[in-house]
This record gives sequence, C-alpha cells and structure tokens, in this order.
Amino acid sequence: MRSSDSYRQKSVLSFLIPATFLVGAGVTYLVYMTGGTPSIYANLILIPIVLTALFSPVWYSALFAALSGIAMGPLITYLHDGDTSSWTWLIRALIYVAVSIVISSISAGSRKRERHFEHLATHDPLTDLPNFSYITSSKIPSSGAMSILMLAFNEDSDIQGLFGSDFYSSIVKKISADLTEILSSYPNATLCKRNNLNYAILVNHYSNEESLESILAALNNINDVTITIEEIPVYVSYKIGFTVIRPGASISEGIRQANIALRYSFLEDQHISRYTDAMRDYYKGTVSIASEFSSAITKGMVQASYQTIHKAFTHEPAGVEILAKWIRDDGSKMTAEEFVPILEKTSCLQKLTMFMTEEAIRYANLPVNKDKKFSINFSASELSERSVMEFVRSVEGSGIDTSRVVVEITGTFAEDAFMVRDNLLFLRKHGIKVAIDYLSAVSSSFILVSDTPIDVIKINRSITNHTDQERGAEMIRSIVSFAKASGILTIAEGIENESQMNFCEKAGVDYLQGYFFSVPQLLSSKGSKPEEIETEDRPAEAKEEKPSGKPAGPIITIVKHEDSEDSEDTEDNK
Repeated sequence: MRSSDSYRQKSVLSFLIPATFLVGAGVTYLVYMTGGTPSIYANLILIPIVLTALFSPVWYSALFAALSGIAMGPLITYLHDGDTSSWTWLIRALIYVAVSIVISSISAGSRKRERHFEHLATHDPLTDLPNFSYITSSKIPSSGAMSILMLAFNEDSDIQGLFGSDFYSSIVKKISADLTEILSSYPNATLCKRNNLNYAILVNHYSNEESLESILAALNNINDVTITIEEIPVYVSYKIGFTVIRPGASISEGIRQANIALRYSFLEDQHISRYTDAMRDYYKGTVSIASEFSSAITKGMVQASYQTIHKAFTHEPAGVEILAKWIRDDGSKMTAEEFVPILEKTSCLQKLTMFMTEEAIRYANLPVNKDKKFSINFSASELSERSVMEFVRSVEGSGIDTSRVVVEITGTFAEDAFMVRDNLLFLRKHGIKVAIDYLSAVSSSFILVSDTPIDVIKINRSITNHTDQERGAEMIRSIVSFAKASGILTIAEGIENESQMNFCEKAGVDYLQGYFFSVPQLLSSKGSKPEEIETEDRPAEAKEEKPSGKPAGPIITIVKHEDSEDSEDTEDNK
C-alpha cells in the first residue's frame, strides 16, 4: 500500500512541479508588467502557492512559497526600479511560507486519514493481511495468467468454540504468520485473509505455472500438523480449491470457480481440487438437492416403503426395513444412497430423520403392527447428545414401549469415541437397542465397539456381493465369529440369489434380507396389503426366485439407505 501511495505522489509531483513554476513565472511577469508589487495582481501568486501546498509535501510547499516571496520582492523591485533597499518583501515571503505550511499540513493529514481508512477497507484488522476487497480489485497480468487459491482450515468453528475468541485470535495470528513466511519466498504470490481461518492466495504467472506447484508443496508443511500456542498443542489441517484464469476473464469469475473447487474438496474429502466444468455441474446438482429437499418432504415427494427381513433357514419374515425414495419435480427418482450423503453435509439430514421417525411411529401404532419392534436408522454424523435426547423424547411421547425400538448407526462418526459411547449408552438406559453396520464399526474406535453393548451387526451389501470370492467369504466368516463370541446378532444385507443365501446360512448369519426374498413395497396407512414397487435396482434373478415361508407378522425396521438393512430381532432377544 505504501509503495502505491509513493508512486501516486511521485506521479502528481512530476506534473505539479513544472505546472506551478510556469504559473508562478506567469504571475511574476504579469505583476512586473502592471506596475510591480503594489499592483493588485501580486495576490495572484497565492494561487500556485495554495495548489502546491494541497498536493505536495510540506518541505516542497514551503520552498515554493519562499521562492514566490523572493519573486514578489527583490526580483520584481530590482526589475522595476532597481531599488532593493526595502525589506518589506521579507514579511510577504514569511506570510507565504506560513500559509503554505498550514495548508500543506492539513492536506497531508487528510491524505493520511484517507490512506488509513483505505487500508482498513482493504486489510484484515487482526493480521493486517489484504482482505476480500483487495482480491476483487486485483488485476490479471496482461501476458500470463493468475491462479486463485482458496484455503480453508477444517473444523474452524469447532476450534473457535473450544478455545474461545481470545485464544482463537492467537491461532489465527500464528497460522497467518506461518503462511506469510512460507509465501515470502514467492514474490509473485499474495496472501489474503478472508473470514476466520479462511485465506486466499493470488499467484501471478508471467511465463508458466511452475511456481504454483512449488507453492502447493510448501503449503503442505502446515497441513495435518500440530502447532503450539501458549504451550497448548492445536491440531490444524486444511483443504484447497483453486483455479487458473487468463487475460480476458474476470476476477469475480475466478473467485467463484475457486470457491466451487474448495466446496468440492470438502464434499469429496480431498486435500486439493482444481476447478473443472464438471465440478461446476456437480456443485449445481448438490446445491439443488439440498435446496429442494425440504419442500420435497412437504409436497410428499419423499416416499417410504418397506422390505422384509427373514430368519435364516426358516425364511420367516421377522421384520421390515423402511427405505426412502425421492421423486423429484422433473420426474427423476433418487434412492437414499444417492441423496443422503449430500444431506449429511447440510442441516437437511435432520429433517429426513424426523420425517422417517414420524412415519415409523405412525405405522408402528397401527393395530396390524401392535407389539412389533422397529428400528430407526441414524447417520453417525448426526449422533449428538441433542439428537439422541430428542429421539428418545419423541418415542416416549408417542406411547410406544422403548423396548420395541432399535437404533442403527451408519456412516462415519463425527464425534469422539467416548462421546459416541455415552450417547449410545443413553439409548440403552432408556431400553432402546443398538445396531451398527459393519463398515461403521470398522471405521470406529475399538473403545466404541468393545465398551458399548451392541445388539446387532449389519453385514453390508458390498460384502455379501462377494461371497463367491475367498476374501469376501472369509470376511463374512470373521464377522460372524466375532459377533457370536460377543453375543451379537448378525443380519446380511443384499441377498440376491440362492448361492448367497446358502453361504450366509452356512456361515452362521442370523437374519437375511434382499431382493431374493422380497422387493420394496409402499407402506399402507391402513395396514392393508401394500403395493409392490417396480425398481430398476432389482436384479433379474431376484425377480424370479422367491423363498418359501409365510409371514409371521412384520417388525418395522427404519433405515434411510436402500442398501442398508436394519437390525432387530424379536424372538432371539426374548
């Protein structure tokens, strides 16, 4: 900023110096021609003096005023009548100098305040780094290109909430200083501060983009590391989205592209993402799904159906799993496994959980489902103390015996293992059983799996689809062996043919579910025979093969993923 001010001042002086001297010379000549200093025109010399004082440093203004006083004194007197014995000109010169100093000082103070406010408008007050306004006013090199990198640290709000605002400010200063030091080796890179722990880096390329790779490699030195602030260790990691724009493109478009790439990095859990047009289309689809979902529930576009769960060997239906399907405004259909991962990154997932909970309670209260157990599927990312308490309150408030309820946990846990364990133990305390799918169990802490009383382990479709391969078969045997040793029941999802069924039964799986037994059917509000749903996902062989066995009355199992089968059991838990 100072360099630009200095350049601007030099530009003004380069024009002002000759202009004021010419005007001063012109006034001097006019005074000489009109009778000397007694002429009224002598006061015209104040015009160039004031102009010089307004736009020049104090020293130059005073010098010009003194020279003007000499011109209006000894010089005019000498040229006009040759008498230079009078010293009255000196008083005039001192007045000129005093006026110029006062005006120049006031003008300099005004310019300083202007620069100060301009600096505040374009720089972050905490770190003194250029801010977003600076980014938008940047220029792309006329020959070359510009890379715009958006850098955001993970769990920024959690860090602020955990450590408080004062300590959080220290973290921001430390990270900003580290980034500044790293980029000091790259004169073509400018670090800018956005909000909180979000930064932008502008890189000018005058020949090629080689420096960008070096910068990205250097930035990796502060990723996934622990920094120490006031003797307290703080773990930090970040994600980057960037784009490269050429002359002719706008800075605002480059910012938009870099932000889309950054958002994509978070959605796909990637460290660095470079913007592409396909990424733009993906982001648009993601935004449209999140924005349309709330109204879709209100309009009844999100539908619930069920698929039966069968006991091994006898093949008697022991329960049902409720599946969510979304029919969008354009008529396209989305399965839960397509839209739930997107909703997990927004607040909309809670709305789906509430909707499915209400549907489960409503159908569980129908006379046809009296005394039947049911299960609600919880995404691990939303398993918080608040959500668990609200769920228990809803179940108990509906008049349903909590012993009829099973909660299945799917996905990756956002909370630490001890907090998750406490939340699950809270459910157990209220008589609600706990189920967990195998992949979630694998990604969880051993403390969670070993210390929390789990009633059911779900064997995912991605595993049962590989029973014909040695690794898949051995994995199922290992899961069943662990479950039996721990007193845990097992349910195998995605059973689509007789071979898979026979293998799982031989391996000791307790319950089976899949298209080999039944297809999803719409829930009936009156408990009448439901309508079968045609689905493109249904395997051809499953449409033909049906096992024997008559329903013994369903137990409602609620999940949001079509490929996840809910846990519960009735008679084996008695």
